[in-house]
Amino acid sequence: MADTQTSLRSAGWVSLWSFAQLIVQFGFQVVLAKHFGASADMDAFVAAIALPTVLSSIFVGSLGYAFVPVLTERLSADDPVKARATANSVLTVLVAGTVSLSTAVSLLARPLTGILYPGFSVEQSEVTAQLVAILAWLIFTNGSLAYSQAVHHCHRHFIIPAIAPVVGTGATLVAAIMWQDSGIVAIGYAVLLGSIVAAAIQILFPLRGFRLKFEFDDAAKRCFRLMVPLICGAAYFRLDPLVDRHLASSLATGSVSHLGYASRLVTALLLISTSGLSVVAFPNLAMQRATGRLDAFRAEVAHAVRCLCVILPPIAVGLACYSKWVIRDLFQRGEFTATDTRAVATLLTLYLGMVIAAAFGEIATKVFFALSDTRTPTIIGCAGFTLGVILKVALTPSLGVAGIVIATSLYYMANVATMAVLIVRRLGSDALSGMPGSLVRSLLASTCAVVVAFPIARLGIPFGSIIGAACGAAVYVVVMTLERDEFAMRFFRMLTNRGGNDSKA
Repeated sequence: MADTQTSLRSAGWVSLWSFAQLIVQFGFQVVLAKHFGASADMDAFVAAIALPTVLSSIFVGSLGYAFVPVLTERLSADDPVKARATANSVLTVLVAGTVSLSTAVSLLARPLTGILYPGFSVEQSEVTAQLVAILAWLIFTNGSLAYSQAVHHCHRHFIIPAIAPVVGTGATLVAAIMWQDSGIVAIGYAVLLGSIVAAAIQILFPLRGFRLKFEFDDAAKRCFRLMVPLICGAAYFRLDPLVDRHLASSLATGSVSHLGYASRLVTALLLISTSGLSVVAFPNLAMQRATGRLDAFRAEVAHAVRCLCVILPPIAVGLACYSKWVIRDLFQRGEFTATDTRAVATLLTLYLGMVIAAAFGEIATKVFFALSDTRTPTIIGCAGFTLGVILKVALTPSLGVAGIVIATSLYYMANVATMAVLIVRRLGSDALSGMPGSLVRSLLASTCAVVVAFPIARLGIPFGSIIGAACGAAVYVVVMTLERDEFAMRFFRMLTNRGGNDSKA
């Protein structure tokens, strides 16, 4: 039980800073909504940032999943010299690869924009190309972030990697406020500045003792072998945002913007709800697998699943009941109209299936990665994405942007259902121990929370949805505590300093 207690406390700290990042991100989105709304310029920004984000997730995202188990194994063997040698080799390849890719995308911005977004006007394509040339360097900065986070997490350092994105996003917000009158291209520079700040804060520890190393030891070679199926698969199924924006670029002006606002809100919800859990659980799972503690491995998986069953229901019920009031309170001002509010709120509700599936899928994927199995989730991801593309092409002509979102939710749910079946077959039903009870308690508490929050959100007072959500959250915690849910009780003990020394932040 000690390991899962450690996960809860550390995950709590990470989630706390994730919440801070969420607040700052919302501030940035408010600035964008007020000054650019769902305009052609905003469509260009949402389209431009998709390309470096996708390329980062293909090459850099694959790194963390393969690198953490390998470096954790080195550290568990108490061999810091070899661990450092492995880390140097990986960082050398990462820097060379991301700098080369960023340069190529920046130089090829115009032809890439023409291929990806054929529905844009000539003027809109030119703005998009300028933004792509600037934001291409996010590939390098995101690579530095991913590598440094992986090193910190393997050493059980979670606070600095959690703080860095908050400061970086804050720098983006400040720059956006200062430069907003200079147009949407200036916003691109603001985003890049924030990413540079975040990377600079957390790279210092991983760079200690770094030197260029083009000789690869067995651990580094194994890391790269694990990355091969990940990159091959990700080069296909990670194209999802580009497919969405490609299809939306031929719809009415504002469609890409509406999709962008909704998807960023979904990303923010996942950040605050599950990022802390998945960040802390992954190195724990990798360590237990490396030391052969399979019972502890199953217990950690079950603990993570039960935790998600406590976190997700109030979010899902809240989205289903009053997403319109949340969007109105957050964004409806300046260039962001009531029509935009209705459109984004509808998309956010339709994303509900994706929110649930992506949260469980994040944990399920890391279970496979901790088992050094990168092929299974890659195959599932490719198959699901294929289904998603077929559904999107079929639904978009009749349903517009809503068809894109519905198809996304459907294929995400198919992916996580498949992974859940395979995990139970491999680990046994103990991997889902206690899940039904946690889910029932959470649904009951969520219902009570909504009964309190819903009328407050509809009062029409300023930021009524935020006040209602805060009241609902308080009710949820109280009801879960009365039900004596394990997480609520441990949360209460942590607040009253009676939980003992069960953490390592």
